[in-house]
Amino acid sequence: MNDEKIILDVRDICKFYGQNEILHNISCRVKKGDVIAVIGPSGCGKSTFLRMLNGLEKPSCGTILFEGKDITDKKTDINLIRQKIGMVFQQFNLFPHMTVIQNITLAPVKLKLMSLNQAQELAYALLQNIGLSDKADFYPSMLSGGQRQRIAIARALAMDPDVMLFDEPTSALDPEMVGEVLELVRRLAEKGMTMLFVTHEMGFARQVANRVLFFDEKIILEENTPHEIFNRPQSPRLKEFLSKILK
Repeated sequence: MNDEKIILDVRDICKFYGQNEILHNISCRVKKGDVIAVIGPSGCGKSTFLRMLNGLEKPSCGTILFEGKDITDKKTDINLIRQKIGMVFQQFNLFPHMTVIQNITLAPVKLKLMSLNQAQELAYALLQNIGLSDKADFYPSMLSGGQRQRIAIARALAMDPDVMLFDEPTSALDPEMVGEVLELVRRLAEKGMTMLFVTHEMGFARQVANRVLFFDEKIILEENTPHEIFNRPQSPRLKEFLSKILK
């Protein structure tokens, strides 16, 4: 593997809450352009793993290198790192008292990455791209769940990130709204965005990802292509998991 293409290098990270170990010696490498699905049973540490990749959670041991910089080092400015690692959560996390356009422009302007006019121009372009240009002056409460999640994705994209992290972006949505969010994520993948997404949407993982990480028993139990993971699972545990979730 060409080291120059590695954007995230996770080395032997573990996570404890008190005496309870959640993750044990997790290692993986993410290359530029990778689209990685993270699957596994509830409570196996998938979301914790994702949150550690942009510093929302600190590993109890191990290191995480982002573009060669150790984000676990106390000397590292984690806020600068987060500007380049976008994250989309289950619950949208939009500011309810701000309009859609204000939600999208807030961070780029506050961080002095661009002027208000530049940020607004970018925001309108993003809204056009996700099919919500007519919602710029709406408040989040006036939107459907699927629309709010697409706005949350646009807000993250406004920072021009190098990596996007999605923590079960469709889990809080009504079933009929899931497709519109997954289609947006699919389009980002087709454009070459480096992404990791925690998901229970196995069909989506199979179609969009180029690699799948199966978490269980505190570790990455299997890592392979979607074809191998779903058609030729190696461990009894993955076979059992897929037999239940693919019914």
